[in-house]
Amino acid sequence: MLSKENEKRIENWIEEHKEEFIADLSKIIAVPSVADPGVAEGEYPFGIESANVLAAAKELVEGYGFAVKNLDNFCLVANIGEGEEKIGILGHLDVVPCGNDWNYPPYQLTVDGDILVGRGVLDDKGPLWASIFAVRCLKDLGLMPKREIEFFLGGQEECGMNDLLHYVDVTEKLPDVSFTPDGNYPICHGEKGALRFYLAIPCNDEKIVDFTGGTVRNVVADKAVATLKGVCGKALSEKLASNERISVETEGEFVKVTATGASVHASTPENGINAIGVLANALLDAEIFDGEAKSAMEYLALVNSDYNGAALGVPVEDEPSGKLTHVGGVIGMDRGILNLSIDIRYPVTLDGADLIEKIIAKAEEHSVTVHDIADTKPAYSPADSDLVRTCMRVINSVFHRDHWKPYTMGGGTYAKHMPNACALGPEDPDYESPFGLFRGSIHQADEHTPAKLLFDTMKVYAKLLVELDDIDVTK
Repeated sequence: MLSKENEKRIENWIEEHKEEFIADLSKIIAVPSVADPGVAEGEYPFGIESANVLAAAKELVEGYGFAVKNLDNFCLVANIGEGEEKIGILGHLDVVPCGNDWNYPPYQLTVDGDILVGRGVLDDKGPLWASIFAVRCLKDLGLMPKREIEFFLGGQEECGMNDLLHYVDVTEKLPDVSFTPDGNYPICHGEKGALRFYLAIPCNDEKIVDFTGGTVRNVVADKAVATLKGVCGKALSEKLASNERISVETEGEFVKVTATGASVHASTPENGINAIGVLANALLDAEIFDGEAKSAMEYLALVNSDYNGAALGVPVEDEPSGKLTHVGGVIGMDRGILNLSIDIRYPVTLDGADLIEKIIAKAEEHSVTVHDIADTKPAYSPADSDLVRTCMRVINSVFHRDHWKPYTMGGGTYAKHMPNACALGPEDPDYESPFGLFRGSIHQADEHTPAKLLFDTMKVYAKLLVELDDIDVTK
């Protein structure tokens, strides 16, 4: 148990290092580290910016006194301390694309009063750096725990997690218990399974030249554009004038219809507005298609009309984790076929293979095919374990939120791919963004966090790592 005297020493150290933390974090935020979704051969498997952010992080973390290795530009591994057992802290340095409509420079850490703004400041650069500073604090104060601590700093979490899979492949001994500061407080003891696939939707019509939308599969699309030919732009503008989310522009012989939505993470699609569905409904309202194209728009509208799997044939739920959710995140058109990505988060007690069977059968009713299927199984641990109870005690000692309870979530973190792992922090579920519902959170424009939340996260991780000395973390 951590003494009151040492708790005070930790708090004083954090107070003395706040400015240094912000200065160092700003160097990491400044790298536009959007990772390549593929795994290319060669020196930069996830692109040059992913490699650049790993290089910037390595220089800083080595300066803190950690032993750091770059694993082929997939990730960094940083170790400190000693012990037969090992505690892992897993975070990522890649970010999702910025999208549109930022009021702040996305790749510059802006201090605006008591908030910090910048892409990755909440997901996940800021929280990861807070946990690194927490361990640095323990090192400086001579309070290192009895177990070795291993940091994993990933380069491709947002679009595949091939960084972590590489780490698992080449690491001789994985951590005995791991945490990722990439969820909500207090602690996530279960993560839904993830199904990802594409729907191939026939849409052969000379009036529609192209249909694009979204940026990444695990984000609700905030923009979609249909390029049309042989359609009167003026007449179309008049028909759709009352739809505030639609704009129409004539470019020579082509007419572009653009829909705007509101992007949110795929684990909470109920909080967003899918521009792909908005656009499909608008084109149906305009009554410009018939035959295959009309059927395609009807199907797009149907799939994006709910987010709990009904249109896909899987409106399922369970008691620990609630309802299945789905998102149509990215769409493109190729030779008369619309390819729509689907990201599903399914309940922790269900089987992805059973769900896919039902999804394929339902799609066939609409002459739609399912391809490129990937299934990541759920993770689930009891909420009454010594590990979870210790985490809850430490978190409540910092935040004084007795109403907080362990939870399950639809988001997929590194914890899902590791033994005995949980997401712990950093988001405050009670926090109300000053920017409103569709701005300021993870994967949104003007991503931000209260600075205090990151400093409190330092306290949580510093105190927890010492408190874990008193329990068997493997049970």
